[in-house]
Amino acid sequence: MGKVAKAGRAWSPASNSSIRDRVASGLARQILSGESPQGSLLPTEAELAAKFKVSRTALREAVRTLAAKGLVETRQRAGTRVRTSDDWNRLDTDVLGWMGEVEPDLDFVRGLTEARQIIEPAAAEMAARRATARNLAVIEEAYDAMCAAKLTDLDACAQADVAFHVAILRASRNPVLANLGNVIGAALMNAFRLTTSASVNYKKTLAAHGEVFEAIRMRHADIARDRMQALLGIASEDLMRIADAGTPVARRSVR
Repeated sequence: MGKVAKAGRAWSPASNSSIRDRVASGLARQILSGESPQGSLLPTEAELAAKFKVSRTALREAVRTLAAKGLVETRQRAGTRVRTSDDWNRLDTDVLGWMGEVEPDLDFVRGLTEARQIIEPAAAEMAARRATARNLAVIEEAYDAMCAAKLTDLDACAQADVAFHVAILRASRNPVLANLGNVIGAALMNAFRLTTSASVNYKKTLAAHGEVFEAIRMRHADIARDRMQALLGIASEDLMRIADAGTPVARRSVR
């Protein structure tokens, strides 16, 4: 006997998840922007459900999502509290996406730059020794895109810059470093928007990227390491300039 279709609109799992995602995104932006400070209690379930115009069930699902990413913790009869930033899973794909929709966190960008200064010079050295012809072509394509991008278009500049650095991580032919590029791509995008907006000599930055590529192409491993270290030094200087001057940050509008 065939199944009889029930009257009314069919339940859609996608609609449920989209509501959860919308609420999770809204709460996450409040936390990451500092509107809901670290250590503070979020409003009650009833208040948040009314604010986002959702059921308490949908709200609880969103809060569980944030808890899994280390942003909040919920205790019975104690409410939901924002955790300290040390507990946030900053390299989670969703968290990185939410971070891109609020003012950049200088401490995180500084930490990312320091980590890159440890990792990327070694990756450039490995790339000079191991890169295939296809790897080199991808690095060159990214560099050409950087040169073609207009400085007034921060997104285009940042996208090409990310592609360049991720291509070098992959050209290292080290599976861990290659996968790292996939993980930190969004973090790099946010950081590059920030440092590019503060660059006082973008031509110098472009030239430094070109020197890294040339060293890798010519298989000069030690030089590739040194030039990558110098390139990251420029980014560090741009970041320090922002921190010292308190320069307003050019960023994309929230979508």
